[in-house]
Amino acid sequence: MRVAISRAGAVTAHGAGVPALEKALRDAQTAVRPLTRFDPTGLCSTLAAESPVVTTGSRPDGLLSLAADEALAGLDLKPDARRGLMIGTTKGRLADVLERRTDDPFAGLCAEFARRVGARGPVRTLGAACASSSAALGEAFDALQLGQCDEVIVAGVEALHRFVYSGFHALKALSPEPARPFDAQRKGLSMGEAAVVLLLESEERARAHGRKVLAYLDGYGLAMDAHDQTAPHPKGAGLQSACRQAMARAGWEPKTVGRYHAHGTATPHNDRMESAACEALFGPRGVPLTAAKGSVGHTLGAAGALDALICGLALRRRELWAVTNLVEVDPALTVAPVRERQRHEPPTALVATAGFGGVNTSLALSAGDAP
Repeated sequence: MRVAISRAGAVTAHGAGVPALEKALRDAQTAVRPLTRFDPTGLCSTLAAESPVVTTGSRPDGLLSLAADEALAGLDLKPDARRGLMIGTTKGRLADVLERRTDDPFAGLCAEFARRVGARGPVRTLGAACASSSAALGEAFDALQLGQCDEVIVAGVEALHRFVYSGFHALKALSPEPARPFDAQRKGLSMGEAAVVLLLESEERARAHGRKVLAYLDGYGLAMDAHDQTAPHPKGAGLQSACRQAMARAGWEPKTVGRYHAHGTATPHNDRMESAACEALFGPRGVPLTAAKGSVGHTLGAAGALDALICGLALRRRELWAVTNLVEVDPALTVAPVRERQRHEPPTALVATAGFGGVNTSLALSAGDAP
């Protein structure tokens, strides 16, 4: 059975809707700008990729609701035991916890969303640091392949909050300018917020319901390197393992991979690690490298699903999109970052995510139907 991503919705710093996101990435636009959601006085950066949409109540719930409105519009969402839900997030309703409105940042968010979308099958919240929503995609892939569900809704959500922003300040990981992944003058990451909702089902079921396929999820890998609490393994041992797992499940050889969509945080440790992993997998400058966090910021738990969506959108157009804000590639790296939008026919990609604590995921994606 081939797993299809057939519906998508997104809220990012580029606004509400997948079309706004796609246009911005095709044009290499950045949405990293001065913060307004909280006062960054005393912190090493005053910038973030903050969504301009206005929400009421819990910010994560509001972002998630808007993304779901787009992804699930027109679908029959009556309660269904064959519909699953996987949500990836690192903070959930953290703001509510800090303001003593709840003592559980995750259960309420997931339970309320499950009721809204009628998910009576497997319902899970995945917390795997920055790999949370790509791990959620992996859980959905397995649930479909094992016949546990007919369809799985996968969501990634993260809202900006000063508490976590201050943590990255303490790590000296924030950039005072918009992030520049793989650039010789990169100074760190830009944080962001987003919600992404994806519908996964078999290709056969998508066709039977008259739905176009955005992308195919052909394989998935997860590996731990447990090298450090925050720093990745210098050679990307865990990421290499995750990528090899994804390729094996997809039935791909390294030469089959048309592009590598990087985690690309623009921190010195991450970019060097991904360069080493790519060289081990594909040889020096072996495949084109794309990365989106200079445009949408690092959205933590939502990053994996957001990168999968972005990569899927580019794949179906048979395009490579430029690494936003890249000016001069770091000569110490052996990757081949894309400098400008271009046609690119090979319809396959690995989407990589590397999280704190050494958790690494890889998604093997291939192109769906042309837009």
